[in-house]
Amino acid sequence: MNESPAPVLPDGTFTYQEAEAVAKAYANVTIENEMITHFRLVIRDRQGRFIWGCYNFDHEGGYWMNRNLKTYGIRKP
Repeated sequence: MNESPAPVLPDGTFTYQEAEAVAKAYANVTIENEMITHFRLVIRDRQGRFIWGCYNFDHEGGYWMNRNLKTYGIRKP
């Protein structure tokens, strides 16, 4: 089985389209608190409890989200 690599976010701020690609690749990642110019990308456990999240404008938000996805992300088949 040849699994394609998971999408990653840039180390700093990220766009809605970049967040959408990540959310589509992981079963436990969602986009929340959507406003006109900002939103939050969130990782939850299998029971729906919050693990980690960041806003798209957070300094180094993409970097930390990528690190947490490696540990807690559940890839979709």
